[in-house]
Amino acid sequence: MEKMQIDIKKQFNIERLKNILLVVLVFTTILLLYFLWGSKSLEAFIFNDDNEPYEVLSSEQVLVPDQIVLGGGNEDYIVVTDKKEELWKDQVLKTFRDFSKGTNILVEEITEEEYKDAMKYPSIFAKFQYNIPFTDFCKEFDIKQQQGYDNISNMTEIGFSKGSAEGTFIYDGNKKKYYWILGNKALQISDQLDSLFAQQQAIPYFPLKTYLGSESTNDTLVPVESPIAPIPLDYKKDISMEQKNAIEALAQSYFGKTLDFVRTLEETNEKIVYMYGYGQKVLIINPNDGSIEYKEEIKSNNAEQQSMFASLDAALNFIGAHGGFQTMAGEKIKPYLESASPIDDKKNSYQFIFGFECGKNKVFYQDNMPIIIDVKDGQISYFRKELINFDENQAQKNSEEERISAINMLALNYNYISAKAGLETKQDQKELSFEDVANRIDNLYMGYLKPAIKLSTDGTADKEKSLQLVPVWALEVNGVCLYFDLYSGQPKGYSKAY
Repeated sequence: MEKMQIDIKKQFNIERLKNILLVVLVFTTILLLYFLWGSKSLEAFIFNDDNEPYEVLSSEQVLVPDQIVLGGGNEDYIVVTDKKEELWKDQVLKTFRDFSKGTNILVEEITEEEYKDAMKYPSIFAKFQYNIPFTDFCKEFDIKQQQGYDNISNMTEIGFSKGSAEGTFIYDGNKKKYYWILGNKALQISDQLDSLFAQQQAIPYFPLKTYLGSESTNDTLVPVESPIAPIPLDYKKDISMEQKNAIEALAQSYFGKTLDFVRTLEETNEKIVYMYGYGQKVLIINPNDGSIEYKEEIKSNNAEQQSMFASLDAALNFIGAHGGFQTMAGEKIKPYLESASPIDDKKNSYQFIFGFECGKNKVFYQDNMPIIIDVKDGQISYFRKELINFDENQAQKNSEEERISAINMLALNYNYISAKAGLETKQDQKELSFEDVANRIDNLYMGYLKPAIKLSTDGTADKEKSLQLVPVWALEVNGVCLYFDLYSGQPKGYSKAY
């Protein structure tokens, strides 16, 4: 009897142990499923399994104005290229931070004409290509929120003028509203504007209306001169099909050192597709255009509001963990934030588009952009990056070839511009004149164009054809960016303006 009781007790303990192990296994399975298919991004526990350090840029490093414009007071301007970041941080941003610590500050909406009149005095204005939520901007840069600041939804431009030594001017490009924020004492920067202008060793700019005559109202700034040289471009090096090790190493940076649970597909046009699960995570490596593309299914629905800056930090961390801002040869590229926009008007979802500069000039892309990244509920849902090589030292060389002036380029191509930008409508009884087209121009730049890659009939790139970053006039009008050779003025293509 005693032996039977011992056996029963022993069997009971075994069954109890089995039950405990079963519970542990069930919970372990649930946790694994949560990580692999739930809201937790795969990279949170499998990417960078060697814990190798990588550089992550801050939002402050990439959130730099598209232009810092210094006004001389005689409708002569300088668009700053050297030390633009320093002027933004040490002059514009610091001045507004100090200004916002004051008392009795008033916010007043003004007209576009009043805003532009302020720029005619000695002035400094920072202009962005996108709209920044003003409340988030103030929080991010430690700016005291004054009464009335909540009336300003977004900030697209901010600046100071001698025409109002006690004030700050802000433009909201989303709502097309202009603001004058008035303090109770003169700002120190108002006494420095003349010297800031004189210190710049840069070419002068004049409003386009200066060249078009008294009937024109177009204030788009046009540079007087600045020839730049073509730069050779390599867009396929290190990701060709012959270099399997490099391709696999690239894939491992997204899926970890082991690819055991990742399916690999090789398409006839040389693309390589890596897929985790049933398409929850997909990586496409395309040697033909030198690009990598990553997609991740997002299943969570985060109710907590995600600010633009929190989303931007998530994007920058992901970029830093996957190669950062550099050429394939490892040379660092100077990035800038080209566009920041909500996805489907959702506050928790943002798309960020990054460009880069070569020398002192922007690089324009005829198709796609260097880096496009979508952040939804704080998670990366889409990422595309183009891998190229170029020698930035070439950008320091000026060409002796005579370039065409902006006005002559416009006169040569105004019919082409009108047609490609869709300026003419069925109601027009005749072709638009040169003046009509010129008055519709929104922006005018000098820079480099990365031409679209032409594929052969089998979908592969022409490997024998060498590419160059081509010096161009870049013209924005009606949501289209058109490119013209800087020397001949001949059209070089067009693309969507971001």
